[in-house]
Amino acid sequence: MAIPAHYIQELLQRNSVVDVIGGHVHLKRHGRIYKGLCPFHSEKTPSFTVYPETQSYYCFGCGAGGDIISFAKEINGLTYVEAVKMLAQQSGMPLPDEDDKLSKLKSRIYEMNKIAARYFHANLNSEKGKNARIYLRQRQLSDKTIVNFGLGYASDGWQDLCNYLKRKGFSEEEMVSAYLAARSSKGNIYDIFRDRIIFPIIDLRGNVIAFGGRRMGDEGGPKYLNSGDTPVFKKSNGLFALNLAKKSGKETFILAEGYMDVISLHQAGFNNAIATLGTALTGQQAKLIADYAKNVVIAYDSDEAGQKATRRAMDIFSKEDVTVQVLQMEGAKDPDEYIKKFGRDRFEALIENANSALDFELLKLRKQHDIKDTQGRIDYLTKACDVLAAIPSPVLQDVYCSRLAGETGADKASIKLQLEQSKNKLYRSNNYKKGKEMLKEGVAGGIKVDYRQQGNTLPKVFAQQQIISALIRDNDFFPVVDSQLTEDDFTDTDMKKAFIEYKRLKAEGQNVSYALLCHYLDEGARKNLAKINATNAEIIMTSNDLQMHINNLRTAPMGQNEIKQTSVEDLAKRIESLKEKKK
Repeated sequence: MAIPAHYIQELLQRNSVVDVIGGHVHLKRHGRIYKGLCPFHSEKTPSFTVYPETQSYYCFGCGAGGDIISFAKEINGLTYVEAVKMLAQQSGMPLPDEDDKLSKLKSRIYEMNKIAARYFHANLNSEKGKNARIYLRQRQLSDKTIVNFGLGYASDGWQDLCNYLKRKGFSEEEMVSAYLAARSSKGNIYDIFRDRIIFPIIDLRGNVIAFGGRRMGDEGGPKYLNSGDTPVFKKSNGLFALNLAKKSGKETFILAEGYMDVISLHQAGFNNAIATLGTALTGQQAKLIADYAKNVVIAYDSDEAGQKATRRAMDIFSKEDVTVQVLQMEGAKDPDEYIKKFGRDRFEALIENANSALDFELLKLRKQHDIKDTQGRIDYLTKACDVLAAIPSPVLQDVYCSRLAGETGADKASIKLQLEQSKNKLYRSNNYKKGKEMLKEGVAGGIKVDYRQQGNTLPKVFAQQQIISALIRDNDFFPVVDSQLTEDDFTDTDMKKAFIEYKRLKAEGQNVSYALLCHYLDEGARKNLAKINATNAEIIMTSNDLQMHINNLRTAPMGQNEIKQTSVEDLAKRIESLKEKKK
């Protein structure tokens, strides 16, 4: 979709980069820039930086970068055009004329999913759904709960839903895109969900975005079948019942493994229960939970697989600003079974006395070692100190050292000495990792070309990056650059594209900012430029500096890698250009 430059210019003028990003990230001012915790990856030290002068942002931790449109796109899971529309609506601008296929497809899928959910729910209450209703009664679900969660039933016909959606005006391609149908090897379309209890998955805006299906017997494929990724749904980002839990007003969420656990918990009055969508917990899901809750109680199954998943979830949550506790459900394998056997009051007491994540880790270590045996006791204390070393609170460390001394009969002073060794080991390990990460950062991090010969250590791509950066920050530099360089002088793909688009926009009379230029670049080039802007933020570029970079670019011989990646036609142009400059 072609959105004119003047429209983007007005959009950028009406939307401050600090205001747009500040609606999602707590920003603190540091001179001319703003910093905060990155919303795109887990971190405890702010590395996410906003630059009002260039209307850009960049994270030195994960490399995320761009302008307000790319931020709105990534943070809300939108297409580029949808992000433009959202910002336009927020600033009172009329929407641009559109012919955007993906946006239209997403709208169609939302509508199709809503119709499919109603179809499944109607099926449940029909003669076809008799066995499904019996199954849900056996699971002790009330009519109110069934309605609240919009539960349904997919009949066992191969094309029942497909035929219904065709009558509603949807095409086979749309059904496949929504993961409601698939094609056989012969090209025939068929329903993906058949003879299953259906759980609609609803996002925070109330849209039905996907479905989960559970078989009722021992045969018929996997126990659970979930929607795959679609234009409106990503399994790694979503959470079941988050739309309900966020309305609970509670600062603690209960994280369970499956749909039935969550539904049973809600029916018992625990309306703050949620679950992942057929996948292990991801960093994106943990970050989403942290946006709505200060505490998380992990209530995974008590079997070995559930305990492994618990440990993994604890590691992921350790990067978020949430307190984690773990339920130990003796006598039941999951919350659903526990509530049915012992009642809601016992389960509530279980939550109130849940172990902290630290207690859970130490208890697990304790079970792995025989502290009556000398070597077992030494191994247990050594590993326990490794766990304590990661705790930032000295007071908490001291409390647990006392507890370990009482538990094992070891001298507390010796345990604290071991703890210091563990802390030093952790410190060295973290410094090593940080050093490796720092090597990847900075302007040179993205440069992968041969360095110039004859003692000059500046790579040619670096000169191109500095020239484009100078143009973005000060349009007055353009006549100087335009009089000495052409697009053929730019050998880096991103920088060449940026120069071409910059020159075109200037010919249209536009004042070219980073944010406007981004509109005409692909995602990789936008991120590359965001990084260049960030690394140059504190550097004052003078006309002499600019001329130095121009000279470096004009006189630099091509490296072997660049020659290999350049077409014969471009090489010929390059040789002719160098001949003219020598004359």
